[in-house]
Amino acid sequence: MDKLTIVEQIRNNEKILSLPQALSQVIQEVSKEDYSPDSLADIILKDPSLTGQILRMANSPFYHRLSEIKTVNQAVSIMGATTVKCLALSTSVLNPERIASDSGLDTKAFFTHVLSVAAASEAIAKALDMKSTEEAFIAGLLHDVGVLFFLNHYPREYGKIIRLKVRANSLSDAEIEVFGLDHAEVGLHMAERWHLPSYIAAAIGSHHRTGTENENPLYENIVSLAVLLAGDRFSGYDMGLEDRLRAIKAVSAQLSLSKDQVDEISSSLLARTVDVAEYLKIDIGNLEEMLVKANQEIWKSYLTMENLFKERSELSANLLREERAKGAAEAKTIAMATLSHYLNNATMAIYGRSQLMRMMMNKGQDERVAENLPRDLDVMDQSIAKIVAVLEEMRDISPIGETEFLNLSRGLNIDDRIAKRLATMNEDGAWLADVETPESVQL
Repeated sequence: MDKLTIVEQIRNNEKILSLPQALSQVIQEVSKEDYSPDSLADIILKDPSLTGQILRMANSPFYHRLSEIKTVNQAVSIMGATTVKCLALSTSVLNPERIASDSGLDTKAFFTHVLSVAAASEAIAKALDMKSTEEAFIAGLLHDVGVLFFLNHYPREYGKIIRLKVRANSLSDAEIEVFGLDHAEVGLHMAERWHLPSYIAAAIGSHHRTGTENENPLYENIVSLAVLLAGDRFSGYDMGLEDRLRAIKAVSAQLSLSKDQVDEISSSLLARTVDVAEYLKIDIGNLEEMLVKANQEIWKSYLTMENLFKERSELSANLLREERAKGAAEAKTIAMATLSHYLNNATMAIYGRSQLMRMMMNKGQDERVAENLPRDLDVMDQSIAKIVAVLEEMRDISPIGETEFLNLSRGLNIDDRIAKRLATMNEDGAWLADVETPESVQL
């Protein structure tokens, strides 16, 4: 398979993603110069599923209506032609039946990612005080339509990518290796074929880039930041933690978003995603499954930090043997052992809380989970604060030339150093965004 063949298929195939007749008519109608809300409503009413989806969206929290929208004509007038067309597209393509079983993709994980990006895009638009936040939501909702194209038309070939049988550093690189172009470029061609607004098409085509030379990069940066905050939980090609944190900082700066704003969006993203899945009627799993996945993410982050600690320790040990006396090396070893102890305790605290939640849920005690949730979150926040403090301390004591270990007392004073760091952190969790170095952790 090659790039030219796929682009030609997108441009000329009338059955791209096999769009239903009603949706094709919606796209054609909106493209007309003499388009009217009444004619669009008549087309939508021919498809009960599409009608229900449009009405649910019109009555969703995005529009904050004081009274219920009961007719499609009202919904079209409120949301506008662009939003109606894009929502109709997402209704059609965000369907598990479009993902062939032989692709090997975890559909719930994929749709969780898509909805997380949509929810994050909408939250970012709100933080920027944009008047039309629903268009940012739609751009996020359609950002991975290129992946759906591959899954729908080339499931076996894409299955090799999902099963990590293609050697590549990223999902885009793997797609280019197999198809000659990645899902972002495919999505751009599809958006242009569907005559979507240029700013939405550009956001779809550049959602994995953290910088742009376009004159109006607003929506592109919004969706790019949303993708970084949501993370890639379905392909196995998620970028490294340090690279991801650096990219979040860079795109946030381009959007002039404060660290507190990014922290709030990130911390509320799971709840927002669940809400979006509920009113779009997309299955992303139950609460227990979500908690299990969250617990897996915690362990993944812990293992990343553990490997970082090991690498730093080995490097420091080698340099110490060459440049420092035996006493300095012993002091460094003691310091690192103490830091490792802090990491282990903090991680076990988080893991213990998650296990208690799961046990209560297995026993049908969801109310107890909700009742204990604020206290459990406080414990997790405190534990994560300790992990961040440890990483900061590791950064400070790692450069041999900047830290003197002339006696053992410096190495044994880690408890006081960690306590001082924790005392300077904000209690609301915004401290995560204050970490600026690759060796540290932020949201």
